[in-house]
Amino acid sequence: MLGINRDTINSLLPRWLLFPAIIFFIFLALTAAGTIIFDKIFQNKIYPNLFVGDLNLGGRTADQAKQLLNREVDQINQRGVVFSYHDLKATVMPVSASAGGDLAYPIINFDADQTAAAALNYGRNDGFLGSLKNKLVLLFASKRLPLSVIVNQAALENILENNLPSVNEPARDAGLIVEYRPAVSAYEFSLEPEKLGKTVDYKQAIEQMLNNLAGLNTEEIKLSTVTAYPKILAKDCLNVSAKAQAVLNAAPLTLSYGENQWAISQAELAAMLSLKLNDSADDKVRVGLDETKFTAYLTEQIAPKIERQPQEAKFQIQNGKVSEFQNGQDGLEVDAAASLAKAEQELFSNGPISLAVKTQPVLVNAGNINDYGIKEVIGVGASNFKGSPANRRHNIKIGAASVNGTLIKPGEEFSLLKILGEVASSTGYLPELVIKEGKTLPEFGGGLCQIGTTVFRATVASGLPVTMRRNHSYRVSYYEPAGTDATIYDPAPDFRFINDMAAYILIQAKFDGDNLSFEFWGARDGRTATSTRPVIYNIVKPEPAKLIETLALKPGQKKCTEKAHNGADAYFDYKVIYPDGAVKEKRFSSHYVPWREVCLLGVEKLSSLSNTTATSTPSAN
Repeated sequence: MLGINRDTINSLLPRWLLFPAIIFFIFLALTAAGTIIFDKIFQNKIYPNLFVGDLNLGGRTADQAKQLLNREVDQINQRGVVFSYHDLKATVMPVSASAGGDLAYPIINFDADQTAAAALNYGRNDGFLGSLKNKLVLLFASKRLPLSVIVNQAALENILENNLPSVNEPARDAGLIVEYRPAVSAYEFSLEPEKLGKTVDYKQAIEQMLNNLAGLNTEEIKLSTVTAYPKILAKDCLNVSAKAQAVLNAAPLTLSYGENQWAISQAELAAMLSLKLNDSADDKVRVGLDETKFTAYLTEQIAPKIERQPQEAKFQIQNGKVSEFQNGQDGLEVDAAASLAKAEQELFSNGPISLAVKTQPVLVNAGNINDYGIKEVIGVGASNFKGSPANRRHNIKIGAASVNGTLIKPGEEFSLLKILGEVASSTGYLPELVIKEGKTLPEFGGGLCQIGTTVFRATVASGLPVTMRRNHSYRVSYYEPAGTDATIYDPAPDFRFINDMAAYILIQAKFDGDNLSFEFWGARDGRTATSTRPVIYNIVKPEPAKLIETLALKPGQKKCTEKAHNGADAYFDYKVIYPDGAVKEKRFSSHYVPWREVCLLGVEKLSSLSNTTATSTPSAN
């Protein structure tokens, strides 16, 4: 019995302890044997009685559990989460869409992979005693694990505010009223009293939503409100007229940067006055400059004369050689918050107030081109955008031009969003239709995920380490085969990789009809990169088409704004072998939600004015 004979036990224990000791050792032996048998039965499978919500994952592999979870998640993505306040309702769709199909970005994100892995590891990674305890518990009782859910709280709050506008009533601080009296050529000052407000208790609502979704519970979430209190009270506003007049006496207020100066007149300064909290306990309120109005003045009157975007040093290949065609230039940005603080500190200085301007340094400056070590193509990525509408084609060319010629120094992390910069009409982009709150609206940046996908493919072909990549929410024809795409949206997700080579990397963009390619130029260091063909599985049909009533179309007129897409899972394996024999492997997994067709239907009168469909902010693709 476990290598201990009876004589040994007799020599070590009193006779009255002999029987309990034997029972104890028998129990240990049976437990050990039972554990071995239990682990053998459930090798590479989730232990029994493990649930997520009412979904039993026991006895399944991690992949099987992931498929079950994704099936439930896909239904939530298509049906949405309902929020209500009294008789008002808003259905928040976790994923938004676009008429073109590639502008989709999740506000509520479910991680079935992480949840399935946690289920598989339960009872295995808690140390011997902890794992043994968990296994014994599972033999007699069930255990519920939470589904991993992440929410973009700011975006969700914005959606609810837009769809339930009558619920929120912001508190109003006591305000300063400034009136000019021409008869006496003077300004008069008075106070507007403060007002209590109410606002949705977003923290409680989002916590409830996360708890519900963690258990695959899609019950309607009833919103509650909390009182919103003003920060500035009229009773604390002492000697306001004198304080305001003292500030006005400082006019004209002169702002400067370099040799340029801008004078804020007394009338302009009067329009910027506002009440602000003071640090003094005896004098709680002061008169200063309104942040919104002062920032608007800087943005409209001054920033265009100072600011400039950083321009990276860019190069191109001519006749097989690298030639410089654009030197790098640091960017400049007016720091509105710091400039406001300086203006208020120096209001009574009787001299020009220097604006605070931030320098945005470029990543790479032009130097000796020969030092960059660029010799050859190290990898190429390609994609096809056949069937793209005119605006999307235009945006792809603008985005490709931004990336073309980018130089990435050794050890540097490449950020596609940083290279693309601002995506707006001012930077040459054209709008594409997206779906927001049940309406078809224009948004800039459609087509930029063609850039992200193509750069991703070039990165893999070059054997470089990818540090950030996210697949689209649903399958898009431009990015087939599924599993090899990368979506981007400012500020996240981004597409990033690291240049872990000794030489610089130069990106070159090329067009051939409907084909876009990016060539990565550098110097091969002996590494070899391979990737498998994508495995596409678990094809799921979307739910029936959804109709949304609208007054924007003639009664009976139908306009489909979202195409149907099959859901699927996909993966491919990426392997890099380095000259020293080191091997790095990574599996890129993708889950695409099934997406049903959505159509707007014109009606004379909405069947329910209190029911709205809200969508998340889509990504620029």
